[in-house]
Amino acid sequence: MFKVIAISALFCVLATEAANLGCKSKSNYSVDGKCPEGQVAVGGGFNCCDKADAYDIDSYACRGESFGPALGGTCFDGALAVADDECCEAAQAYAKNKK
Repeated sequence: MFKVIAISALFCVLATEAANLGCKSKSNYSVDGKCPEGQVAVGGGFNCCDKADAYDIDSYACRGESFGPALGGTCFDGALAVADDECCEAAQAYAKNKK
């Protein structure tokens, strides 16, 4: 019984620490949530992005007005998803300071 509780706790920790990934370049659709080698799943696993272009959405904010909600962590071309699931013009998005 202890093993079941320990394994369940481990899964909760891993799920909590999973990054909310977005893509700075154009993303491609994933196939059954899987991406080709060299790419990572973004947007809830529905899209794939080159590893070099993936970023943590929650660590970015917008200097100006957002354009509206980021659907599944993705925005239209020229915009980046930022914290609070908003789309921001790429030139207005910036990395927040981590404490």
